[in-house]
Amino acid sequence: MKLKTFLFLQRQAPLAAGPEAFDLALTAAVFDQEVRLMLLDDGVYWLLAGLPELVRESVETIAVERQSLEERGLADLALPAFVSIEDRAALPGLIAAADLVVGG
Repeated sequence: MKLKTFLFLQRQAPLAAGPEAFDLALTAAVFDQEVRLMLLDDGVYWLLAGLPELVRESVETIAVERQSLEERGLADLALPAFVSIEDRAALPGLIAAADLVVGG
């Protein structure tokens, strides 16, 4: 079976999204699909609340949008080593490279 690339765009803060926010991403990972996660808009607050350990272990690529951090006064936040920073301009290319895009 061909691997599919899933891009999950997490736009909601932890309180709004709740604990099931990453259920679809984890399900795709269980089936050995390539799973990428982009934190943007209020989704960057997951970095303050802490991403669930299972998400950190299961998702292959975790990135945060630089402009979302800046807009929320979090530009100087010390990011974990497993999180990369992407510019907003890179988002269309990330979306185009994915087989399936899921917003949240």
